[in-house]
Amino acid sequence: MDITDRRKEIINILKDREYVTVEEFSKVLGVSTVTIRTDLSALESEGSLIRTHGGAMKSEKKSKQRFISNTMSENELEKKEIALKASSLIKDGSTIIIDSGSTTIHLAENLKDKKITVVTNNILAQDILKNEESVNLIVLGGTLRRASMGTIGPIANNAVKSMNVDIFFLGAAAYNQEIISSYDVIEVELKKNMIHSADKVVLLADSSKYGKKAFSTISSWDLIDTFITDKIDNDFREKLEELGVEVILSNE
Repeated sequence: MDITDRRKEIINILKDREYVTVEEFSKVLGVSTVTIRTDLSALESEGSLIRTHGGAMKSEKKSKQRFISNTMSENELEKKEIALKASSLIKDGSTIIIDSGSTTIHLAENLKDKKITVVTNNILAQDILKNEESVNLIVLGGTLRRASMGTIGPIANNAVKSMNVDIFFLGAAAYNQEIISSYDVIEVELKKNMIHSADKVVLLADSSKYGKKAFSTISSWDLIDTFITDKIDNDFREKLEELGVEVILSNE
């Protein structure tokens, strides 16, 4: 199989799969992982697919991925109200993790007078809190994901794995009645580690994200302790409360 046919086959394989690893491509096509990585880079430059950590995903997912420069102004009032409600859960002396995302940026704006420790990969939240003497700010290093303005990768993951915090304030791109999800596989890996480092996990997500599913699953609802949103239908609320999830409306 020549290079042109091999790259066509890579695209064909992705038509039937959401995500394929480099190792899977290598086995199916009978070439080295180095060759596959070269092919994936070339195909990404053509817009035929999206490279991810360890593999590739369909190119149509790219159009669904949102950049924080755009999402900050969407449902801004709802996000600010959710963030304000979330800040009321934080007591002086607490250690918290603030996730990347637009709602969590608004949360950072409400923490300026609190005597707490904040761990975050959120570059914009770091900027808000950097001069607040009452806040002990721990900045997670790593590779910058510009879509969310958050650091990701092994440096951030290894740091979080060694931590024990009181509350993790989780952001997400989408949620439905089964799962919470986001777009980037590597970023989701960090979110999962943050969940396991926290005594309490609080999801901050406005209702515009409901009924949707992004590429990579962050968590099922059984790992969420509290869900703060602007509105929710009664049946879904009852289902979550049966699972032990505390549901808080931002206008209550």
